[in-house]
Amino acid sequence: MFDQLMHFWINRAADTQRRALAQDFLARAGVANTRVEAVTPETLPQVHLRTPFVNSRAELAIFSSHLRAVGEAWRSGSAAALILEDDVRSHHVFDSAALLAAAPPDWEILQLHVSHAPVIRELGELYLRHGILWHEWEPSCYSAGAYLVSRAGMERLLARYCPDGVSVDLTGVHAYGKLVADHLLYRRSICYTATLPFFFNDVALASTHAPQRDATHHRPGAAGADEVRRQIAARAAYPFALRPL
Repeated sequence: MFDQLMHFWINRAADTQRRALAQDFLARAGVANTRVEAVTPETLPQVHLRTPFVNSRAELAIFSSHLRAVGEAWRSGSAAALILEDDVRSHHVFDSAALLAAAPPDWEILQLHVSHAPVIRELGELYLRHGILWHEWEPSCYSAGAYLVSRAGMERLLARYCPDGVSVDLTGVHAYGKLVADHLLYRRSICYTATLPFFFNDVALASTHAPQRDATHHRPGAAGADEVRRQIAARAAYPFALRPL
């Protein structure tokens, strides 16, 4: 969580338990936040697609939810905002000004959560061995669980995917089977992935979209993030951390 940024967190109307847990966590963190109601397959807006279409309506709904959150962040006037899914947590409140000052100057999105354990460890090694904080986003860096988006990034995404302010336009995407949130958000932006684990999945909550990935990605990813976090914390104060949660 970040001390001076607005947090826009995505939550389905039906997920009342997840909502209560997220609200409690954000309240303890003491950060500014607003809930964004998730789009579902039943509430999906009109989506313009190329054919053949091999993704699912649920995947389109997840991306549409993120696009809705980006739109709310843009309408709020925020220069930068944190977008979160409702099962993502952090161990600290972080210094947003210090982190943004350390980011590449041309960033539009900073990915702060990765769910694939081998990649989490590889990224962690970049920091532990070389002090590298950021790495250009690669498709193996799965997850749209938590990311910072700049005003320029908001405008780029909305202009590309929601030019009429209502429907979702994916006709310009030439990526078979890649109509998923992380690819659509990061591939079309100037995106860097943090080598440090800033966020992790609450493994007590099952995935609402792909529960089969809990065993292959979310739980191992959370364990990998904790392993790297402990290695970093054993050396010195955790970078950018203001206070623990």
